Amino acid sequence: MIGFDIEHISRIKNEERLLKKIATENEKAYIEKFKNKKEKVATLWAFKEAVFKALNVKKEKISYKDIELSHLENGKPVALLHNEASVLLNGKTIEISLTHTKDIVGAVAIIFNDVKE
Repeated sequence: MIGFDIEHISRIKNEERLLKKIATENEKAYIEKFKNKKEKVATLWAFKEAVFKALNVKKEKISYKDIELSHLENGKPVALLHNEASVLLNGKTIEISLTHTKDIVGAVAIIFNDVKE
């Protein structure tokens, strides 16, 4: 399954309120490190929307906070799924790609079966 979302950064009017609704404590701490907070919040929103679409699940089934954006030491974004979201992944792998321009952010989430040799 593939999920994709694109957002205009200018659509984020109240980043604090949106963060309270969708962000884990780790995500909030990560975003606080940056000057371009609105861009980071828009990216987080696009990421979570893309993962919801890839999981093919209604938002009533899982919480935004069950989907967490993290980063490896080299900066690569990774999705950490918690609670019911991790059950939906059911042993599959999820890959994430994030992008941004001056005004737009985007996210792609791809879920695929692990290949066992």
